[in-house]
Amino acid sequence: MCQGGSQHFFQINSPSLYLSQSNRYGPGPHIVSIIVELDNNQHEEILIELANPKLMPHSVHIFLSQIPAGYWSRGTPAIVMNPGHVLQACPHPCLETKALGGSYPGDPYVDMKHVGLDAVSFQEYHPSYPHEKYTVGFAGRPGGPEFYFNLMNNTLDHGPAEVRKMALEEGSIGDDNDNDDDNGDEEEMVLVEPDPCFGKVIKGFEVIDKISEEYITRADLPDEAKESRAYGGDEDEDDVLSDSLLVQPVRIVSMSIVSEDDTSKEEEQTRDEL
Repeated sequence: MCQGGSQHFFQINSPSLYLSQSNRYGPGPHIVSIIVELDNNQHEEILIELANPKLMPHSVHIFLSQIPAGYWSRGTPAIVMNPGHVLQACPHPCLETKALGGSYPGDPYVDMKHVGLDAVSFQEYHPSYPHEKYTVGFAGRPGGPEFYFNLMNNTLDHGPAEVRKMALEEGSIGDDNDNDDDNGDEEEMVLVEPDPCFGKVIKGFEVIDKISEEYITRADLPDEAKESRAYGGDEDEDDVLSDSLLVQPVRIVSMSIVSEDDTSKEEEQTRDEL
């Protein structure tokens, strides 16, 4: 891991990782097809172009390796959360966990952890891939395996400390908070490492918009309609269901790595049909 000059971005400099990745998946850009199931069993496609593997080798490698291993195609992977600024997706068996109202005990990603595909080893970031609208990032600390689609420009919240520090100095955050506790929170926010941003949507923008705008969350339900706690109804605070959860999760039917030739042929076919 290194810091890149005054930009202080986190990156791994590993030609061997890039070569290994290139030999297995091609030199890139890598394009990933995500098929989701909307209302009435309607299948729609979202295409993601992953970041340049020379600039984001670790994050791209983790995500690419998860796909042929089947973590995003078997079981119940889904888009499950919309806190307003992102749509968050998780692999199987997240829908069965207590956090989402199920009964699955323990760590749902233990199988992924055994093969080193559950999370990135560090919060890789490159300034060429800021968290702009319709980009894709790893969620959590450390990031993964859950990822999200940015629904807005989230560079301030999910990007590097320098961006937050600059905003704080300019007064665009924290203007209304003058007490010591709030100032401490602001300083802590500045120190948080960025989320890896490892791709961008190149097709299916309307699918992202439809899910974010039309699929309601628990926050939209009246209080009496909510199941306030996870499976079992215990009083552990960790079992409280988030109001950001989609009432109807969007199932991920499949995820696959496709070539640029495949997408070009599809575009030509669409033009011919028109």
